[in-house]
Amino acid sequence: MIKIFGDLEEFKKEVKEINKEINLDSILSLDFPFLECENGFTLMNLPLYREEQKNSVFVFGDKILVYSSIDTTTFENKFKKMFKRKHGESTVVIYYILKNVLKNYSQQFDKIRDLMNDLDLDPVLDSIEGAGRTLRKLTDRLEGLLHVIIELKQKEIEDFNVDIVSFDYEMLNTETRHWLERCRSHVYRIASLRTKHEMKANADLNNTMKRLTVIMTFLTIVSVVVNVPGTVGAIFGIPALSDAYFTKHTGGLVLTLILTTTLSIILGYVYWKSLNLKND
Repeated sequence: MIKIFGDLEEFKKEVKEINKEINLDSILSLDFPFLECENGFTLMNLPLYREEQKNSVFVFGDKILVYSSIDTTTFENKFKKMFKRKHGESTVVIYYILKNVLKNYSQQFDKIRDLMNDLDLDPVLDSIEGAGRTLRKLTDRLEGLLHVIIELKQKEIEDFNVDIVSFDYEMLNTETRHWLERCRSHVYRIASLRTKHEMKANADLNNTMKRLTVIMTFLTIVSVVVNVPGTVGAIFGIPALSDAYFTKHTGGLVLTLILTTTLSIILGYVYWKSLNLKND
């Protein structure tokens, strides 16, 4: 008999009535797949990636209590035929939830992969670190899910008859390992993205330093252009010299100022071109 709950408190109450020793609150608070089999009952808790709602299955004898955000009322025809076999109902329900939890994890992986593809083009450190945390969390979830799948067979749990879904079970096992390996391989992509970000940051820093060099060079040339004729003019403008000589030779003074200004501009321009700076 399968009984599906939409309210968590009702599910916990029903489980408590069957076995008072089970502490469901501590089990449901776990953030990874969990399986416990002892004293004639099976309790499994499988959290989805981004949903607060858990997927819990409690099996005791012929009673199957299910609290899940996954629709466990619709099965493929081939699974409906298995209900008539011994422990067929519990086996199909457990397998179906495992399959849909894996689907949820694989969809999350696709989102992480798409994010990494975008970060390949524009490596932003905060986004890279966020993707890394998400990937590590997903990897932990997949490792926990694989552990549950393996335990279901190794412990020869009565409520999960592997022979009923032997082919589907092996496919689920293989697919879980596949997604787990893909997560592990993408951990290296996180390291690669960090390296790309550092290279981009260094390139941006070099460009900034180059721009600052251009600006400082320009300001230096301007100061030279201004200071040279200013210095000459200041010397020529000393009252004693001006009264003694330059009052009678104003044209020479003007010509000297023009020549020194022009010469400083030419020399500054030649120096600027010799630096061969490119303002990227």
